[in-house]
Amino acid sequence: MEVKLPFSPKFRTIEVRDRQSGAPVKIFYREAGPEDAPVLLLLHGFPSSSHQYRGLIARLSDKYRVIAPDLPGFGFSDAPDPKVFAYTFDHLAQMIEGFTDVIGLRRYALYVFDYGAPIGFRLALAHPERVLAIISQNGNAYEEGLSEGWNPIRTYWEQPSEVNRTNLRAFLQEGTTRFQYEHGASDPSMIAPESIALDQHFLDLPHHDEIQLNLFGDYKSNVAAYPSFQAYIRKHSPPILAVWGKNDPFFLPAGAEAFRRDNPDAKVRFVDAGHFPLETNLDEVATIIRAFLARTLDAEQGVALFGPLNETSVPAAARPYLDAMKDAFGFIPNLGYAIAVEPAALDAYLYVLKSIAATSLDPVAQQVAMVAASRANAADYGIAVHSTLAEKLGASRETVEALRMGHPLSDLKLEAVRNFATAIASGRTQVSDHDVRGLRAAGYDRGAAVAIALAVSAKTLVNAVAHLARPEIDAAFGPSA
Repeated sequence: MEVKLPFSPKFRTIEVRDRQSGAPVKIFYREAGPEDAPVLLLLHGFPSSSHQYRGLIARLSDKYRVIAPDLPGFGFSDAPDPKVFAYTFDHLAQMIEGFTDVIGLRRYALYVFDYGAPIGFRLALAHPERVLAIISQNGNAYEEGLSEGWNPIRTYWEQPSEVNRTNLRAFLQEGTTRFQYEHGASDPSMIAPESIALDQHFLDLPHHDEIQLNLFGDYKSNVAAYPSFQAYIRKHSPPILAVWGKNDPFFLPAGAEAFRRDNPDAKVRFVDAGHFPLETNLDEVATIIRAFLARTLDAEQGVALFGPLNETSVPAAARPYLDAMKDAFGFIPNLGYAIAVEPAALDAYLYVLKSIAATSLDPVAQQVAMVAASRANAADYGIAVHSTLAEKLGASRETVEALRMGHPLSDLKLEAVRNFATAIASGRTQVSDHDVRGLRAAGYDRGAAVAIALAVSAKTLVNAVAHLARPEIDAAFGPSA
């Protein structure tokens, strides 16, 4: 029997009945992931389609059921003639709501980008009980997020003359499409040329220009709806992550920060990218998203699996190992209680830590390797612990800050350790000759390579437990500790 990996995408088309005309409209969508997993609904923007999510789907669908439709008038979905189909954001939201009904989505997290944001927030307003969390990636809900790049479109809102409409055709040209992808990108050479070509192909199809001009004109309805979107956030307090390409020429970083005004617990992260960070910063964004979704969607882990983490939550056989941790740290870390539910695992971990300390790696380099492995595992707890220990062992403040933020290290030997540990952890234990050359160029030998592998293996165990148990990071491991 053929076994399909859960992240193998499927490409489907279904019919959704238009509530306004009664006519069927075909909606194309991409889907991957286990059918019984929490759902993440990805809503794309202008001038793109679900194609923009191809990489993100691959990076999330091992844990989540990821669904990305093409909006009517975009991508491979039907594009009814605008003479008979109203291209408004209200109408597109109705169609996507109908899409979710047809495929049976009753609970989901939303990922919204650009046009997907006003559509997604309309879904949340209509059915707040369905929305488990919201990820906004350059998806605006606040006026301060709109840059001066919107001025020509604003002019058309205020004066919908034929001259002002014609002026907006410049937004549909290949040069503008390329600009949207490349402006602010940290490395434009990472942008797949087919992304630009596919978007432009659909923009150039018959009557697609009128579709987009109609939506430009209707964007004023989104700005008018911003107070309603904000009221929804205040009333329902959905978990929110705003992950933003900080160099976006259209949606400013202030639009991301503004989410905290209505939900103080909103998480805001900026990446060095433009309007399409998934083209150039995919792995960085995916790591941020996975950590957020783990906290908000993974309902059968954390307290649900481990219960409270304290002295009474562990077997008596674990006491000697917990005492050893207390001797080492001056207290028992929260993660120690989680590992101690299986005493043999805590015993093994403490033994491996002693073994790592006896290797040829210097003490700071040991902590660098374990921070790197923890970052590759998206394990915030491990990053906090080992960056703190690096500081206590004499690492410079600059090094510690770089470890906490995931930035390159100015110390070339430590940077070589960080790179090699990252390669092992992210490459399924297989590194390249390039990785080996980098380690040797920094003066390390085969013994150091094995020592780094040992450090990575130790973190594989405890980072897995940290993700399962979700312990709170101890105050002693915080940035100000």
